[in-house]
Amino acid sequence: MKGSTMTLSNLRGWDAHFFIVAGSFMLINTAFLWIRYYSNFQLSILWAAIPAIIGLASGVLGLFKLYPRASVFAPLLAKSGAAFALLAGASLGLAAIWIFAVSVFAEGIPDPAPQGILGLIAVFMLAMVLAFLTNAIAFLLPTNQRKIGYLLTVPLAMWGLMLVVSMIKGMEVGLSLDFYTNAIIAAAFLGLGLTLKTTAGN
Repeated sequence: MKGSTMTLSNLRGWDAHFFIVAGSFMLINTAFLWIRYYSNFQLSILWAAIPAIIGLASGVLGLFKLYPRASVFAPLLAKSGAAFALLAGASLGLAAIWIFAVSVFAEGIPDPAPQGILGLIAVFMLAMVLAFLTNAIAFLLPTNQRKIGYLLTVPLAMWGLMLVVSMIKGMEVGLSLDFYTNAIIAAAFLGLGLTLKTTAGN
């Protein structure tokens, strides 16, 4: 029993670390986006894309590591959240490989971006929304875990907004909101990491 408790505690500790890493890299991404838009410095979009990919990948890993916690309260929702996180990770990985291949072997990412990349990003966003939604519901069910549930709804709301705008005005317009939404998502990820760290033993 003691060994099992220690293993679960270690798993919970990793979910906190992944979300803290995710929040940190999303802040770096936001800083590069602001430099790109507000300064005269000619900064490649790749400088903003790399920390965003690392941050979002860490967020996906954080969701995977939430499974032991979520499965205690809502096993079906936990499994659904893990499956959607897997889909999000796969689409993000394919998009990242495409972006790096174009950057290294071609002339860089064209503007506007290829439809294939935009499609993979759309799949990623939808999968992440569903992954965060199922996990948020799972953590909102028990009263002592609702802070985690509320924090999970913040990125959910930001990506939901981007998806709605994308459906109304086009994918490029929806993605352009990252200039504003990524800073809020970064703060939510950091809040998740710190909250999970303080509740690792619970």
